[in-house]
Amino acid sequence: MRPRMKDGSWLTPFERVGPKSTKGFCEANAAIYTHFVPQDVPGLVSLFGGPEKYVAAFDEQFQRAAKSNFFSEPVYQWVDYGNQPSTAMAHMFNLAGAPWLSQKWVRAVKQQTFGDITPYGGYLGDEDQGQMGSVSALMAIGLFDVQGGAAVKPTYQITAPVFDRVTIHLNPDYFPGREFTIVTRNNSPENIYIQRAWLNGKPLERCWFEHADLVCGGKLEIELGPQPNRAWGLGK
Repeated sequence: MRPRMKDGSWLTPFERVGPKSTKGFCEANAAIYTHFVPQDVPGLVSLFGGPEKYVAAFDEQFQRAAKSNFFSEPVYQWVDYGNQPSTAMAHMFNLAGAPWLSQKWVRAVKQQTFGDITPYGGYLGDEDQGQMGSVSALMAIGLFDVQGGAAVKPTYQITAPVFDRVTIHLNPDYFPGREFTIVTRNNSPENIYIQRAWLNGKPLERCWFEHADLVCGGKLEIELGPQPNRAWGLGK
């Protein structure tokens, strides 16, 4: 993503990373906004030359960002979970055909950016309207939606929960189900990769399920392990 001037020329000089309020961007930079295409992830992946090239380039971006705990104050870097433009970045691997990398980087962001929950810590960055805290909570239960529920048929992308069991109580005024439960097997700090999953007792071979399934109530079971299962989560 590169800013274009009114006369049609491209902004010059230009760097993918830079300080806050880089010209042409709000609270981020080109490296981050390049991946802010929730409405057409397949189109973005194709611009990179296909899934392999996209995943390789994006994974390198996260490796660089890990050195600064995925937070880039005072200089914006490759990933910044201190501001909203980055909130869906780690989950993009789920939609690009590499769900094991979403599992890896979501857990890393959860630990490094949102991990200090003492009264003296909390997390890096500014809390805006509860959104950043909500991202931390969603990472903890292993559910997120890159499109923010705005699709015609919203879905939740799955990563490894940090809890053994989570119960989501559904408001009967709006939803037909009573509760949706997430149960995690072999949960430990080392076991961050999904090996298998079941939705309402049936094997789930894809790394997402529909919002409609959640609001009807049910159970998502997830089995974790220390090494990625690259065959899981690729179903359509």
